[in-house]
Amino acid sequence: MSKKQITGQAMGHNGIINYEVDVQDNKIEDLKILKHSETSGIFNQVIDKLKQNIITEQSFDVDTISGATVMTQALLKSADQAVADAGVTVHPVPKKAKPQTKNYRTDVLIIGGGEAGLVAGCRALSMGQKVILVEKNGYLGGATILNGSNVVGTGSDVSAQIFDNNHDTPEMLAQDVARESLETNYPALTDLMVHNIGPAIDFISKFADLHYQKAQTQTPEHSINRQIELPSASSYEFIQKVSKSLCCRGWSNLTRHAGRKVDAG
Repeated sequence: MSKKQITGQAMGHNGIINYEVDVQDNKIEDLKILKHSETSGIFNQVIDKLKQNIITEQSFDVDTISGATVMTQALLKSADQAVADAGVTVHPVPKKAKPQTKNYRTDVLIIGGGEAGLVAGCRALSMGQKVILVEKNGYLGGATILNGSNVVGTGSDVSAQIFDNNHDTPEMLAQDVARESLETNYPALTDLMVHNIGPAIDFISKFADLHYQKAQTQTPEHSINRQIELPSASSYEFIQKVSKSLCCRGWSNLTRHAGRKVDAG
């Protein structure tokens, strides 16, 4: 029984990625990431998919992950060379025929798996609708995944408890937004936001079991403390918990899939 642990380095998007490929009897058993400096919220989602594809196909000649092409391509190329340099010959699993077009029928079709798309999916599911979400990248979170979890909670029961009923109101928030933006905001959009952010926070907190707390950083231009955040202060925690709750309630998530037709209605 021949077992090898092959280490190597690949140049990712943000720096060097140190990895280990575990091989036994010329079969790829695992791909372990030892150190990296990539955006964790994206990397953690992408690497699991990449590893699964490598092990399933027993090959590094697999598709890169959309939205993380530079990093996954570099990792695949480097690992393939490292295994070859170690004198290991793996035997790829014969590729299956090209996937056929699949048709899906749903009540609600959501395009985009960022924060807005995920919360929209939660609301639709809570109303008894069948939901399919389509995301062009190989991970969920969109631009949100690059940010923290700091948000205002004005008008929510969550914030009322955190700030011990500090008497914050949508009108106060609207005034602070206008002053902070030097009156360049769109009043109609601001009004929509300030009157809906509270109910939205309460809804998603219950739906995904999110536990907000007072944010370490408050907006100095605002007249009152109202910023809240998740314990990790990371948007990845939000994306992870919300997507998990959606999965438990039976949604369908199609990330970077081609050849599929979805009928909504």
